[in-house]
Amino acid sequence: MNTSSKRWASVLGSVVLFSTLFAVSTLARDIGVDVSHFQGETGMPQANWNQLAAEGRTFAYIKSTEGLNPPGNIDAAWPVNVARASNVGILNGVYHFARPDNRPTTTGAIQEADFFVATAGRAMTAGHLRPVIDLERGNTLTTSDLTDWVLAFVNEVVALKGSSAEPIVYTTSSFAVGELDSRVANLDLWIRANFGDPQTGQPTTTGVFNDWAFWQYNVGPAGGIGSIDQDVVHTESAPLSSFVIVPEPGSLTLFFPALALACAGRRRRSRRLETPQKSTLFQTRKSRYPFSLNSASRNSS
Repeated sequence: MNTSSKRWASVLGSVVLFSTLFAVSTLARDIGVDVSHFQGETGMPQANWNQLAAEGRTFAYIKSTEGLNPPGNIDAAWPVNVARASNVGILNGVYHFARPDNRPTTTGAIQEADFFVATAGRAMTAGHLRPVIDLERGNTLTTSDLTDWVLAFVNEVVALKGSSAEPIVYTTSSFAVGELDSRVANLDLWIRANFGDPQTGQPTTTGVFNDWAFWQYNVGPAGGIGSIDQDVVHTESAPLSSFVIVPEPGSLTLFFPALALACAGRRRRSRRLETPQKSTLFQTRKSRYPFSLNSASRNSS
């Protein structure tokens, strides 16, 4: 082969390598769902979880609590949904639907966080996804007061469950843009915005947050369910594995075999390429934002 031919072969090889790497990057995003009693008052049937796994859905967020006061403050389907998702190797975590509109002080935020952990704390342990605060209410508060509320909730969960269980913030694009201030910028964001392609699309905005971690990209059929929220991980920024709660010191012996079994189950179900960033699973998350809270004088409702 002459020099010119070798040069073109080198160029062609680079093109093929780039195309392969590009294909990996565009196929690497994990997709999942979020569910509640709306998909089954006593839990979504195991057959639907099996079908979600077969479709390549690798994670699920499950509603466990809302606000503080009954009725309706506990989603009765959550323990069953956690168990059935786990049965088929779908990584899962729980979320709390926040009600700052009912108890607008930081004291109220702490009460809701305590209730969340007391109810669903066993799903905020090693091997589960980090918990989520679902923020869709409270726009009658000032941006400063609502930010105080969110930070108080996050701080309390961290105080109770450790920094590895720091809550992710789920919210809408309008809340991300106009209802919070920049003190939440470094919190991990799960945003409900525009719909789009989960592998190549992006939310239209992240508001005051620096980046997005999860994106609710569609609501539609999946797993044999007619209408279900569908979500995707921003794998290019941080892989799904980085949102798994790490074990407390001394419990690694039990954690690693369990993780290996879960990963083996996922490999059997899917041939999709994995990202090369698995080591981030065991990075310790440090506090990344100031938790300065304004004093609140109002009593929570």
